[in-house]
Parts: sequence; structure tokens; C-alpha cells
Amino acid sequence: MARQIDKMDFKLLDYLRENGRDKISSISSKLGMPRATVFERMKKLTNEGIIRNYTVNLDYEKIGFSVMAYILINFDSKSRTDQKTLATDLSRIDHVLSVSIISGGWDIIILVVSQSMKELSHFVLEKLRLMEGIEKTHTITVFDSIKG
Repeated sequence: MARQIDKMDFKLLDYLRENGRDKISSISSKLGMPRATVFERMKKLTNEGIIRNYTVNLDYEKIGFSVMAYILINFDSKSRTDQKTLATDLSRIDHVLSVSIISGGWDIIILVVSQSMKELSHFVLEKLRLMEGIEKTHTITVFDSIKG
């Protein structure tokens, strides 16, 4: 059962999403919480699995990945694999940023980055569509990403 998160936890989590590398003393100062409180809450949120990891938020264009796309995938129910295994396999492919099993007219959505439209085309046509368990795909290119 999910634990109730209080206002202070949400305040801390929101701050950490944007400033995860700040020192505890800086977080404490900016949020108006004692250092010991910040430390204990961060430790508790991590131990409970609410904070899964600390990571970086890359600007992919600055490192040569100027094309970002969401790819919707229909699962082939006649395949020898299952949907969860397919999603796990997709998550292990280079340049796949996220994989979600979804409801509606599609079964899986992935977010990918590539260096060019040609590379994205190659990925979809010669890799994804040949994978066991994929019936069809629909690619949606991203013009601009506002947050995240």
C-alpha cells in the first residue's frame, strides 16, 4: 500500500527534481527545513523506493541527438514473447529513453533520440519492425520539448 506523502515531502521532492545535486545544507536553506529533517526525509524516501535514483537531465541536442520521437507500438499477440518481455527488451536498446505499457489503441509507447531522421528511420524500419512481438508502429517526432 502506498504511503501518504505530506506537504513537506512534496516540497522536497519537487525541489530535488530540479536541483538533485544540491548539498543538504543548501536544500535546507532554500526550503526552510532543518538539515537533519532534509537528510532524514531524503533517506526515508529513498529507502521506501519513492526516490528511485538520482540522475541527470541531458540536453540531447547538445550531444548530437537532434531528433526525438515517441513511437507507439502494437503488440503482436501471436508472437512467442509476452508484452512485458518485449517492453523490457525495448528498454535495453541504446537511445531508448523510456518505455511504457499503455492502454487504448496502442500497447507500448517508447521515447527515443537519434542523431538524424535517417538514423531514426533505420531504427524503426530495420530494428523495431523486425523485433519479435511488434505488429506495427506509429512514429511521432518531437518539435520541441518544454520540460523534462
